[in-house]
Amino acid sequence: MAVRLILDTDIDTDCDDAGALAVLHALADRGEVELLGVVCDIPYLPTAQTVMAINGYFGRPQIPVGLWAGEALESSPRYASYRAMLAAIQANGWRRYNESIGLDYVGGHPAQPEEGLALYRRLLAAQPDHSVVIVAVGLLTALQSLLASAADDCSPLSGRQLVALKVKQLVSMGAGSFPQGKDVFNWEMDRAAAAAVLNHWPAPLAISEWGETVLTGASLAARLRPQNPVRRAYEIHLGGSGRSRPSWDQLAVLYGVRGACDYFHEITDHDIRYDAQTGTHTWQRAAGDQPGRIYLDRHAADEVLAAVVEALMTAKP
Repeated sequence: MAVRLILDTDIDTDCDDAGALAVLHALADRGEVELLGVVCDIPYLPTAQTVMAINGYFGRPQIPVGLWAGEALESSPRYASYRAMLAAIQANGWRRYNESIGLDYVGGHPAQPEEGLALYRRLLAAQPDHSVVIVAVGLLTALQSLLASAADDCSPLSGRQLVALKVKQLVSMGAGSFPQGKDVFNWEMDRAAAAAVLNHWPAPLAISEWGETVLTGASLAARLRPQNPVRRAYEIHLGGSGRSRPSWDQLAVLYGVRGACDYFHEITDHDIRYDAQTGTHTWQRAAGDQPGRIYLDRHAADEVLAAVVEALMTAKP
Protein backbone atom coordinates (compact mmCIF):
# COMPACT_ATOMS: atom_id res chain seq x y z
CA MET A 1 0.00 0.00 0.00
CA ALA A 2 1.30 3.44 -0.90
CA VAL A 3 2.52 5.59 1.98
CA ARG A 4 0.35 8.68 2.50
CA LEU A 5 2.83 11.54 2.79
CA ILE A 6 2.92 15.32 3.23
CA LEU A 7 6.18 17.10 2.43
CA ASP A 8 7.05 20.18 4.52
CA THR A 9 9.85 22.14 2.82
CA ASP A 10 11.53 25.54 2.70
CA ILE A 11 12.70 24.90 -0.91
CA ASP A 12 14.67 28.14 -0.79
CA THR A 13 18.28 28.01 0.35
CA ASP A 14 19.46 24.71 -1.12
CA CYS A 15 18.60 22.57 -4.12
CA ASP A 16 18.26 19.27 -2.26
CA ASP A 17 14.63 20.24 -1.54
CA ALA A 18 13.97 20.11 -5.28
CA GLY A 19 15.84 16.81 -5.42
CA ALA A 20 13.67 15.42 -2.62
CA LEU A 21 10.52 16.35 -4.52
CA ALA A 22 11.88 14.58 -7.63
CA VAL A 23 12.53 11.47 -5.50
CA LEU A 24 8.95 11.55 -4.23
CA HIS A 25 7.53 11.79 -7.74
CA ALA A 26 9.65 8.84 -8.84
CA LEU A 27 8.42 6.82 -5.87
CA ALA A 28 4.85 7.86 -6.67
CA ASP A 29 5.32 6.59 -10.24
CA ARG A 30 6.29 3.24 -8.71
CA GLY A 31 3.21 3.16 -6.50
CA GLU A 32 5.21 3.47 -3.28
CA VAL A 33 3.85 6.83 -2.11
CA GLU A 34 0.80 9.03 -2.43
CA LEU A 35 1.92 12.63 -2.15
CA LEU A 36 -1.06 14.20 -0.39
CA GLY A 37 0.30 17.73 -0.47
CA VAL A 38 3.28 20.00 0.00
CA VAL A 39 3.51 22.77 2.60
CA CYS A 40 6.14 25.48 2.12
CA ASP A 41 7.26 26.71 5.52
CA ILE A 42 8.94 29.94 4.39
CA PRO A 43 6.39 32.70 3.66
CA TYR A 44 7.86 33.53 0.25
CA LEU A 45 5.53 32.99 -2.70
CA PRO A 46 8.14 31.72 -5.24
CA THR A 47 8.76 28.69 -2.99
CA ALA A 48 5.20 27.48 -3.49
CA GLN A 49 5.29 28.40 -7.17
CA THR A 50 8.45 26.31 -7.60
CA VAL A 51 6.72 23.31 -6.01
CA MET A 52 3.81 23.83 -8.41
CA ALA A 53 6.24 23.92 -11.33
CA ILE A 54 7.89 20.66 -10.28
CA ASN A 55 4.57 18.93 -9.59
CA GLY A 56 3.26 20.03 -12.96
CA TYR A 57 6.35 18.87 -14.80
CA PHE A 58 6.05 15.45 -13.20
CA GLY A 59 2.42 15.17 -14.26
CA ARG A 60 0.74 15.88 -10.90
CA PRO A 61 -0.46 19.49 -11.05
CA GLN A 62 -3.45 18.55 -8.87
CA ILE A 63 -1.33 18.03 -5.74
CA PRO A 64 -2.32 20.80 -3.32
CA VAL A 65 0.42 23.21 -2.31
CA GLY A 66 0.29 25.35 0.82
CA LEU A 67 2.28 28.41 1.87
CA TRP A 68 2.62 29.12 5.58
CA ALA A 69 1.90 32.82 5.93
CA GLY A 70 1.58 33.43 9.64
CA GLU A 71 4.30 36.11 9.77
CA ALA A 72 6.12 38.26 7.23
CA LEU A 73 9.54 37.05 6.09
CA GLU A 74 10.71 40.63 5.53
CA SER A 75 9.92 42.00 9.00
CA SER A 76 9.05 39.37 11.61
CA PRO A 77 11.57 38.86 14.45
CA ARG A 78 10.99 35.13 13.92
CA TYR A 79 12.96 35.35 10.67
CA ALA A 80 15.82 37.60 11.80
CA SER A 81 18.37 34.78 11.61
CA TYR A 82 16.98 33.64 8.28
CA ARG A 83 17.25 37.14 6.79
CA ALA A 84 20.84 37.46 8.02
CA MET A 85 21.69 34.11 6.47
CA LEU A 86 20.10 35.11 3.15
CA ALA A 87 22.06 38.36 3.08
CA ALA A 88 25.33 36.58 3.76
CA ILE A 89 24.98 33.96 1.07
CA GLN A 90 23.58 36.38 -1.50
CA ALA A 91 26.61 38.60 -0.90
CA ASN A 92 28.70 35.65 -2.08
CA GLY A 93 26.85 35.50 -5.39
CA TRP A 94 24.28 32.84 -4.54
CA ARG A 95 21.01 32.99 -6.47
CA ARG A 96 17.53 31.93 -5.41
CA TYR A 97 16.54 29.33 -7.96
CA ASN A 98 12.91 29.58 -6.93
CA GLU A 99 12.78 33.16 -8.19
CA SER A 100 13.52 31.92 -11.70
CA ILE A 101 11.57 28.65 -11.68
CA GLY A 102 8.57 29.90 -9.73
CA LEU A 103 8.12 33.12 -11.67
CA ASP A 104 8.52 31.34 -15.01
CA TYR A 105 5.82 28.89 -13.98
CA VAL A 106 3.30 31.38 -12.64
CA GLY A 107 3.43 33.34 -15.90
CA GLY A 108 1.32 30.65 -17.53
CA HIS A 109 -0.34 29.16 -14.43
CA PRO A 110 -2.06 31.77 -12.27
CA ALA A 111 -3.13 29.34 -9.52
CA GLN A 112 -2.23 30.47 -6.01
CA PRO A 113 -1.21 28.22 -3.11
CA GLU A 114 -3.50 27.53 -0.20
CA GLU A 115 -2.70 28.88 3.24
CA GLY A 116 -0.32 26.33 4.75
CA LEU A 117 -1.97 25.74 8.13
CA ALA A 118 -5.40 25.40 6.56
CA LEU A 119 -4.01 22.86 4.09
CA TYR A 120 -2.40 20.84 6.86
CA ARG A 121 -5.67 20.65 8.78
CA ARG A 122 -7.73 19.83 5.69
CA LEU A 123 -5.42 17.06 4.53
CA LEU A 124 -5.03 15.43 7.94
CA ALA A 125 -8.74 15.54 8.72
CA ALA A 126 -9.54 13.64 5.51
CA GLN A 127 -7.14 10.74 6.13
CA PRO A 128 -7.56 7.49 8.08
CA ASP A 129 -6.30 7.45 11.65
CA HIS A 130 -2.55 6.99 12.14
CA SER A 131 -1.92 6.88 8.39
CA VAL A 132 -0.02 10.03 7.42
CA VAL A 133 3.76 10.42 7.27
CA ILE A 134 5.02 14.01 7.37
CA VAL A 135 8.57 14.62 6.17
CA ALA A 136 9.88 18.03 7.24
CA VAL A 137 13.01 19.07 5.34
CA GLY A 138 12.90 22.75 6.26
CA LEU A 139 12.04 24.86 9.29
CA LEU A 140 9.50 23.48 11.77
CA THR A 141 7.50 26.72 11.79
CA ALA A 142 4.39 25.43 10.04
CA LEU A 143 4.31 22.34 12.25
CA GLN A 144 4.47 24.47 15.39
CA SER A 145 1.53 26.42 14.02
CA LEU A 146 -0.33 23.18 13.34
CA LEU A 147 0.17 21.96 16.92
CA ALA A 148 -1.12 25.27 18.29
CA SER A 149 -4.16 25.43 16.00
CA ALA A 150 -7.75 25.34 17.21
CA ALA A 151 -10.78 23.44 15.96
CA ASP A 152 -12.18 24.71 12.67
CA ASP A 153 -14.53 23.74 9.85
CA CYS A 154 -12.16 20.95 8.79
CA SER A 155 -12.07 19.22 12.16
CA PRO A 156 -13.46 19.69 15.69
CA LEU A 157 -10.05 18.62 17.01
CA SER A 158 -7.24 20.89 18.11
CA GLY A 159 -4.03 20.68 16.15
CA ARG A 160 -2.39 18.54 18.81
CA GLN A 161 -5.35 16.17 18.85
CA LEU A 162 -5.43 16.03 15.05
CA VAL A 163 -1.73 15.14 14.87
CA ALA A 164 -2.06 12.49 17.58
CA LEU A 165 -5.00 10.89 15.75
CA LYS A 166 -3.93 11.12 12.11
CA VAL A 167 -0.13 11.13 11.93
CA LYS A 168 1.75 7.86 11.70
CA GLN A 169 5.18 9.47 11.91
CA LEU A 170 7.01 12.76 11.51
CA VAL A 171 10.47 12.63 9.92
CA SER A 172 12.50 15.76 10.64
CA MET A 173 15.67 16.40 8.68
CA GLY A 174 17.92 18.13 11.18
CA ALA A 175 21.30 17.99 12.86
CA GLY A 176 20.07 15.72 15.63
CA SER A 177 23.37 13.95 16.31
CA PHE A 178 23.38 11.08 18.80
CA PRO A 179 23.90 11.21 21.77
CA GLN A 180 24.13 15.01 21.76
CA GLY A 181 24.82 17.90 19.44
CA LYS A 182 23.92 21.38 18.24
CA ASP A 183 21.53 22.57 15.57
CA VAL A 184 22.68 23.82 12.18
CA PHE A 185 20.03 25.19 9.81
CA ASN A 186 16.54 23.66 9.79
CA TRP A 187 16.15 23.85 13.55
CA GLU A 188 18.45 26.84 14.10
CA MET A 189 16.48 29.20 11.85
CA ASP A 190 13.41 28.92 14.12
CA ARG A 191 14.49 27.55 17.46
CA ALA A 192 11.17 28.24 19.17
CA ALA A 193 9.39 26.13 16.58
CA ALA A 194 12.02 23.40 16.81
CA ALA A 195 11.58 23.19 20.59
CA ALA A 196 7.79 23.09 20.33
CA VAL A 197 7.86 20.26 17.81
CA LEU A 198 10.84 18.18 18.92
CA ASN A 199 9.96 18.28 22.61
CA HIS A 200 6.18 17.97 22.39
CA TRP A 201 5.21 16.18 19.16
CA PRO A 202 2.32 13.87 20.17
CA ALA A 203 3.08 11.12 17.65
CA PRO A 204 6.11 9.06 16.59
CA LEU A 205 9.09 11.15 15.46
CA ALA A 206 12.25 10.20 13.57
CA ILE A 207 15.33 12.37 13.15
CA SER A 208 17.38 12.11 9.95
CA GLU A 209 20.67 13.99 9.88
CA TRP A 210 22.51 12.09 7.14
CA GLY A 211 23.41 13.29 3.65
CA GLU A 212 26.48 15.49 4.00
CA THR A 213 28.75 12.93 2.31
CA VAL A 214 26.11 11.44 0.00
CA LEU A 215 26.72 13.59 -3.08
CA THR A 216 24.20 13.61 -5.92
CA GLY A 217 23.18 15.77 -8.86
CA ALA A 218 26.23 15.55 -11.10
CA SER A 219 24.39 13.48 -13.71
CA LEU A 220 21.33 15.72 -14.02
CA ALA A 221 22.62 17.65 -17.03
CA ALA A 222 23.41 14.43 -18.90
CA ARG A 223 20.14 12.65 -18.04
CA LEU A 224 17.50 15.37 -17.79
CA ARG A 225 16.03 17.79 -20.30
CA PRO A 226 17.10 21.43 -19.98
CA GLN A 227 13.54 22.44 -19.06
CA ASN A 228 13.33 19.95 -16.19
CA PRO A 229 12.84 22.24 -13.14
CA VAL A 230 14.90 20.00 -10.85
CA ARG A 231 17.86 20.18 -13.22
CA ARG A 232 17.35 23.96 -13.42
CA ALA A 233 17.28 24.24 -9.62
CA TYR A 234 20.63 22.50 -9.32
CA GLU A 235 22.25 24.47 -12.12
CA ILE A 236 21.06 27.84 -10.82
CA HIS A 237 21.95 27.07 -7.23
CA LEU A 238 25.36 25.57 -8.01
CA GLY A 239 26.27 28.01 -10.77
CA GLY A 240 26.65 25.42 -13.52
CA SER A 241 26.02 21.84 -14.57
CA GLY A 242 27.71 18.60 -13.61
CA ARG A 243 28.05 19.55 -9.95
CA SER A 244 26.86 17.71 -6.85
CA ARG A 245 25.30 18.60 -3.53
CA PRO A 246 24.73 16.66 -0.32
CA SER A 247 21.52 14.65 -0.19
CA TRP A 248 20.08 15.48 3.24
CA ASP A 249 16.50 15.96 2.10
CA GLN A 250 16.45 13.06 -0.36
CA LEU A 251 17.48 10.61 2.37
CA ALA A 252 14.78 11.94 4.70
CA VAL A 253 12.01 11.35 2.14
CA LEU A 254 13.50 7.98 1.20
CA TYR A 255 13.20 6.88 4.81
CA GLY A 256 9.73 8.39 5.08
CA VAL A 257 8.53 6.18 2.24
CA ARG A 258 10.62 3.00 2.50
CA GLY A 259 11.55 2.96 6.16
CA ALA A 260 14.96 1.77 7.31
CA CYS A 261 15.37 -0.94 4.63
CA ASP A 262 19.09 -1.57 4.23
CA TYR A 263 19.76 2.16 4.35
CA PHE A 264 19.51 2.95 8.07
CA HIS A 265 19.68 1.47 11.55
CA GLU A 266 17.01 2.75 13.94
CA ILE A 267 17.81 3.62 17.56
CA THR A 268 14.41 3.50 19.23
CA ASP A 269 14.87 3.55 23.01
CA HIS A 270 15.77 7.23 23.47
CA ASP A 271 13.97 10.58 23.54
CA ILE A 272 15.40 13.86 22.23
CA ARG A 273 15.37 17.03 24.32
CA TYR A 274 16.08 20.29 22.52
CA ASP A 275 17.05 23.60 24.17
CA ALA A 276 15.70 26.63 22.29
CA GLN A 277 18.09 29.01 24.04
CA THR A 278 21.31 27.28 23.05
CA GLY A 279 20.24 25.15 20.07
CA THR A 280 21.75 22.10 21.75
CA HIS A 281 20.08 18.74 22.25
CA THR A 282 20.61 15.49 24.07
CA TRP A 283 19.21 11.99 23.60
CA GLN A 284 18.06 10.37 26.83
CA ARG A 285 16.54 7.01 27.70
CA ALA A 286 12.84 7.25 26.87
CA ALA A 287 10.01 7.01 29.36
CA GLY A 288 7.45 4.31 28.72
CA ASP A 289 4.56 6.68 27.97
CA GLN A 290 6.41 8.81 25.39
CA PRO A 291 5.44 8.46 21.70
CA GLY A 292 8.29 6.76 19.88
CA ARG A 293 11.40 8.75 18.98
CA ILE A 294 13.85 7.33 16.46
CA TYR A 295 17.40 8.33 15.68
CA LEU A 296 18.43 7.15 12.23
CA ASP A 297 21.96 5.83 12.11
CA ARG A 298 23.29 5.32 8.62
CA HIS A 299 23.81 1.72 7.57
CA ALA A 300 24.53 1.72 3.83
CA ALA A 301 27.70 3.18 2.31
CA ASP A 302 27.71 6.64 0.75
CA GLU A 303 28.03 5.31 -2.78
CA VAL A 304 25.09 2.95 -2.34
CA LEU A 305 22.82 5.70 -1.04
CA ALA A 306 24.01 8.11 -3.73
CA ALA A 307 23.22 5.59 -6.48
CA VAL A 308 19.69 5.04 -5.14
CA VAL A 309 19.00 8.77 -4.85
CA GLU A 310 20.52 9.68 -8.23
CA ALA A 311 18.51 6.98 -10.00
CA LEU A 312 15.27 8.27 -8.49
CA MET A 313 16.11 11.91 -9.21
CA THR A 314 16.70 11.12 -12.87
CA ALA A 315 13.84 8.66 -13.40
CA LYS A 316 11.87 11.23 -15.42
CA PRO A 317 13.96 13.18 -17.94
